[in-house]
Amino acid sequence: MKVGFIGLGNIGKPMALNVVGAGHRTVVHDIRPEAVTDLLEAGATWAETPADAARGNDVVMGSLPGPLEVEAVVSGEQGVLDGAEKGAVYIDLATNSPSMVRKLHRICADKGVEYIDAPVSKGSGADSADRGVLTVMAGGGPETLERVRPVLEAIADPDLIFYCGPVGAGAVCKLCNNLVSHATFGVMAEALTIGLKAGVPLETLAEVMAAGSASSPRIRRFESVFDRDFDPAGFAFVRSDAKDVRLATELAREVDVPADIAAAVDQKYVAAVAAGIGHLGGSAVVQVQEERARVELRRGSGHSS
Repeated sequence: MKVGFIGLGNIGKPMALNVVGAGHRTVVHDIRPEAVTDLLEAGATWAETPADAARGNDVVMGSLPGPLEVEAVVSGEQGVLDGAEKGAVYIDLATNSPSMVRKLHRICADKGVEYIDAPVSKGSGADSADRGVLTVMAGGGPETLERVRPVLEAIADPDLIFYCGPVGAGAVCKLCNNLVSHATFGVMAEALTIGLKAGVPLETLAEVMAAGSASSPRIRRFESVFDRDFDPAGFAFVRSDAKDVRLATELAREVDVPADIAAAVDQKYVAAVAAGIGHLGGSAVVQVQEERARVELRRGSGHSS
């Protein structure tokens, strides 16, 4: 297929490389021209604007930070709709607001462009994007999903491409998924700081939790915390995770669902961004809990000297 790919960040770039590697003719765009070097070497071509990335292509894929960026890229000046032809499909890979997704779907439909919300998740491991085995949560027309399945299979495990329902359903599923993920990480941080301050060595706590009923893939994320490695490479930024939780709590309000735990998680991320660590990798949110508990989850902590 002829593909335009917009947004070459920590997860966008490996997805775009896999699209190129699968043999799709790919045009790429990013606000940082230096981000495209690997793609050009792999065989992609450069587009000056989102409109250029869309022009003449069957599919345009966008891996963007959030609702405002998606709206600007799709419907703004020199946006996708200024270049896309009737019958083209825009695949929104972002963690987006369902209401924004539905708004953009209507705008695209007026121009004869189809819109699918297809946010992705690293359910198969931290290197899922590099290996092309992401999980996709798709909302939109089922026939449209089948049309673009070949390009989605370049970035995702074919068995993990889920049709979630009408447009917006993929975004809803992604927000619910991320809320559980971030809440789980937060309560694990609390449990580890409690246990460590109560006198149990950190590695012992983590080993027991990984083998017991508290076992979760999220416990593996604490390996980087224990090593004090908060490099965002390969992961979302704290500020991006904060945006996801905020969107989930806003969705809860829209549908009149009480979400006490979600609100508490949201406030922890607000505190993290206010503390100036929004630019760090997502696991750095643990620093908020460490500061409050006056204990640091550093490898070797809790062992007597």
